[in-house]
Amino acid sequence: MTDQVKPEPTNDVTEDTTEVAEQPSTSDSELELLHVELLNKQAELETMKVQVDDYKDKYMRSQADLQTYRRRVQGDIERARDAGLESALLPVMSVYDDLGRALAMSTDPEKLIPGIASVREGLERNLDMLGIKKVGEKGETFNPELHEALTMLPVPEGAEPGTIAEVYAVGFMKSEKLVRPAKVVVYQES
Repeated sequence: MTDQVKPEPTNDVTEDTTEVAEQPSTSDSELELLHVELLNKQAELETMKVQVDDYKDKYMRSQADLQTYRRRVQGDIERARDAGLESALLPVMSVYDDLGRALAMSTDPEKLIPGIASVREGLERNLDMLGIKKVGEKGETFNPELHEALTMLPVPEGAEPGTIAEVYAVGFMKSEKLVRPAKVVVYQES
């Protein structure tokens, strides 16, 4: 059995390397296409960078405009608040002046009462010009949305339950908004 013929070794390794070496390399045209595509992508990237810078600039301008707007609105609010305060103080200042004149006229209490009544009427006129109306008068029907009941009294003869017996502090309304509720005593059946 020694006479057997041994197969000749093949040169498989060499063939494999030659196959790899024989594979076509990237052609110049493919390289050129890749290069062109790379240049296109770089151009797109530059365009996008310009757009991002543009959007960033617009964003920063918008933020600056918003800050300017907020400052302007805040200034408008402060000016409106000051104007409102001034318009509310004017009637009070005239009452102050009227009370000073009433006190300067006489120290006799009998002579002061008509002056003080006149001052109160002037104040009511000024409040009326501002659109402020009185709420809560003796004999009115009690309304918990407009009046604050301080206490209850038994109903005397001739009075109706649920009506205002006394007013400790008049309430005020501006348009349909309650500024201050009237503080009252109410008749109630026991």
